[in-house]
Amino acid sequence: MNFEHIKVTRDGATVWLTLNRPEQANALTIAMAEEFCAAVSQAEADPGCHVLILQGAGKYFCGGGDLAGMANSEDPAGFLRTLAGKMHEGLLALARSRLVTVAAVQGAAAGAGLGLVLNADFVIATPAASFLSAYSRVGLTPDCGVSYLLPQVVGPRRAAEMGLGGRVAAAKEALDWGLVTELVEESELHGRTVELAAQLAGGATQMLGPTKRLLTAARLSAYAGHLADEVQSITAMISQADTGSRIAAFVERIKV
Repeated sequence: MNFEHIKVTRDGATVWLTLNRPEQANALTIAMAEEFCAAVSQAEADPGCHVLILQGAGKYFCGGGDLAGMANSEDPAGFLRTLAGKMHEGLLALARSRLVTVAAVQGAAAGAGLGLVLNADFVIATPAASFLSAYSRVGLTPDCGVSYLLPQVVGPRRAAEMGLGGRVAAAKEALDWGLVTELVEESELHGRTVELAAQLAGGATQMLGPTKRLLTAARLSAYAGHLADEVQSITAMISQADTGSRIAAFVERIKV
């Protein structure tokens, strides 16, 4: 597959997947979701690959889904159903994969971007990183596993603060809450990510996939069903007048 909206590069036993729409805050489009699925499948099929790194080009990690594309679609509900469904396909494959996933976060991870972070096994972030659900701002319910994984990672009270109250977790706070594995300076992010990938890939790689499976078995048992529930819920929100108004206002703001 030709990758146009993400960059996929191989470095030894590591595959780097870079979201590459920096001027749009790396907002996820349907095409990007399709490429994400293909990249995960390609890396999984390569026996020499053991680590997958997720990162975003430019200032942001990922600003969420492509609301502008959805708003301009003739069928916004269908657009959202397709986008969420395809991302869920890739995220479920990633969760079930033998690959160890590292998220390198240099900026905001919002909405679906938070979902990408939550689906990673390790999260290395800089002080400029921030983490937010963001769905409440536009009248949508979570997707990309956020409603399933966030309470497990940060606890139900903090998940309620973020998901219902719209609280933004700054980098240090996210580290304290267990949302981030390690905090490094911006100048050290790439090097530390490379170092961690080398450490993982340079060890007993035969145990990585099986150990990951054992560590995540309990949460994965109901994950697919929950992702399907998220798709139905977020799609249903499109029919709400307040949601439509909030999305339209958001799209106008990002045009400026």
